[in-house]
Amino acid sequence: MHPVVKLVVILAVVVVIAVLYGRIFGRRDGEQRYVGLTDAVRTKISHEISAGHKINAVKIYREATGAPLPDAKRAVDSWFVPGQGPGVRDAAASWTEGRLTAEARTRISELVLADRREDAMALYAEATGASDSEAQAIIRSWDTTQDY
Repeated sequence: MHPVVKLVVILAVVVVIAVLYGRIFGRRDGEQRYVGLTDAVRTKISHEISAGHKINAVKIYREATGAPLPDAKRAVDSWFVPGQGPGVRDAAASWTEGRLTAEARTRISELVLADRREDAMALYAEATGASDSEAQAIIRSWDTTQDY
């Protein structure tokens, strides 16, 4: 084989390897701006998780933050875990605001105090339209001394 042909083949192989490396390891455009976890982004992530679309939630999280895949997966997995993820606070604020009457709040607090969390979750979901996972997360962290 002619030396020039060998050189072209070697360069082509190097270019292919560089392109594959960039795609596999998720190299991103350095000029890309990340919006961060704005209220709108957190709401989208919460709704995707509630609908059972964790992969979409991870994708939205990564696009907003630029986080690597393992970090994004960990964040989405702990989204509705009280004390770890922002999902509980966001869900409580979005679902409770204007939808939960004082009577319903009182009844939910009574059910939580009586250790009837399943009934409290059902009542919360019915009163607010929240999904089961959102209701479960909120009732898990329900503070009976707080005014929701």
